[in-house]
Amino acid sequence: MIEILRNFFILIGDIVLSSINLFKNISLKNIENDERTNPLLDRLKLQPDTKSQHGNETQLDKLRENLLKIMLTRYAIAILLISIISLTLLTTLELAGIFSIIVFMTYVFILYYPQIKEQRNYSDITQELPYALRHMGIELKSGKGLHDSLRTIKNSNYGSLSDEFNRVLEEIKFGKTTEDSLIEMAHRVKSDGLSRAIHQIISTLRVGGNLSNSLNIIAKDITFDMHIKLKEYSQKLNSFILIYTFIAILTPVISLIMLMAGSTVMGDVISANLLFVIYTLFFPMIVMFMGAFIKKFEPKI
Repeated sequence: MIEILRNFFILIGDIVLSSINLFKNISLKNIENDERTNPLLDRLKLQPDTKSQHGNETQLDKLRENLLKIMLTRYAIAILLISIISLTLLTTLELAGIFSIIVFMTYVFILYYPQIKEQRNYSDITQELPYALRHMGIELKSGKGLHDSLRTIKNSNYGSLSDEFNRVLEEIKFGKTTEDSLIEMAHRVKSDGLSRAIHQIISTLRVGGNLSNSLNIIAKDITFDMHIKLKEYSQKLNSFILIYTFIAILTPVISLIMLMAGSTVMGDVISANLLFVIYTLFFPMIVMFMGAFIKKFEPKI
């Protein structure tokens, strides 16, 4: 028994010394100044866009870039693995599992933060697009040109759409063609309605036509599609509420009653630590996942 304890403490000492050596070898200054592309980020398509304007970067974006440079190194991954193994050996398996889940969710959030931010920034475009297209149609009917109409939308309060039109006008001002600027905006903003409007504008610039009527028709189609999506979402939501009620409310209560009944007959069915993890981590995670699932299918109206 003494020999086993001695070997165990020697193992723990080796792990601690290895961790200290890893921290000594990490040079944060070199990591922060290293501007080389990370191959893992390239494979995941999560490398920061160097073409974007630095003025649009927030402190959170800079913090994410610095954290990525540290977290994706072999040293950081080795330290995390050592920490998980140490928690598994020194504490309960439940605590090690909680730590692993927290680390995994942190990595996922930091890696996919740009996609989350982009979706949040462009979430209001579909909602404002029909009104902006009708506004453009009225401006064109009054005799104004396309650039003047875009400038009017830029000066109006149409959220992200006004910002995108402002970017288009700035690109045109500095020498880029109108077609190229509009096409880049269509690729940048993932919106079917906006893509249809942009392709209609480009076609009119090339071959001519009544752009005002075309934009009004596209605005009506987008509004009709929004009503259809809202109706489908309400139908899905009614059936999903039943599943949510059963899993989020009935399942924890029924499970607790069955465990209490089983413990009176057979003793402890599961350990207290495992029960604590299930009711403080597992069930809340299911509720959060289902809430995010509902939010994912919510139409942007």
